[in-house]
Amino acid sequence: MMNEILPIVLVVCLVVLTIVLVVVAINLIGVLVEGKKVLKKANSAVDKANEVIDVTQEKITGILNPFHSLSAFVTNFTAGLKVAEGFMSFVNKDKNKDEKDETDAKKSDKKDRD
Repeated sequence: MMNEILPIVLVVCLVVLTIVLVVVAINLIGVLVEGKKVLKKANSAVDKANEVIDVTQEKITGILNPFHSLSAFVTNFTAGLKVAEGFMSFVNKDKNKDEKDETDAKKSDKKDRD
């Protein structure tokens, strides 16, 4: 009797374990399919976010370009003013020198008269 029960118990255990493993495998496949769907949605969300970031960067660049141009204009304008100031000081230096010479000549003429 013992010899007849052992093979039956082993077969039943093998069948039960096989059924359990098949059910676990089916559930695992379902989880993997759902994970794939979630990853596709996440990937599309990241792609949309990248598109929004790119558009935003383009708009910000478009907004900042006039300010960069204005900055370059102001820089060049101040450099031009410095050049003009240097030129005017050069012109005034010669003019002041001539006036100083005239003043010195008048003073020397006045001393000569005295």
